Amino acid sequence: MIEIDVTHMVDDADGMRLLFGSIAELGDNAGRITWQNSCEYAAEHPLLTPEQFDDARDYFRDCGVWEDDEIDAWMPEEIQGMVTQEVAARIREMEHFDSYEEYMEAAQAGRCSGAVYRGDDGRFYFLMSH
Repeated sequence: MIEIDVTHMVDDADGMRLLFGSIAELGDNAGRITWQNSCEYAAEHPLLTPEQFDDARDYFRDCGVWEDDEIDAWMPEEIQGMVTQEVAARIREMEHFDSYEEYMEAAQAGRCSGAVYRGDDGRFYFLMSH
């Protein structure tokens, strides 16, 4: 489990569509565009330390989308890009609610992940855990 301070990303919530946007928002190349943007963003704002890479690999391994050998071959910049895109997706999840309180109520009811949350210090965190 990794807890990451993502306050800078929440503060730029409107920009998250460039990291995790749909075909309706970005056109037919949305996947390529968001992946490139996520990798560039991650290079400027890395979310993980190298010590956290194996835990991040395990997180994505549990998603069941990639083969183990594929995940094991990910370069550090790919891991950072994947985490950046995952955080952007979770921040965008918050867009569906009128307030942070409504978002947290939905998370407690199981209607959204609640993976991005406000800490006691007022900053926003992403809990990388299943």
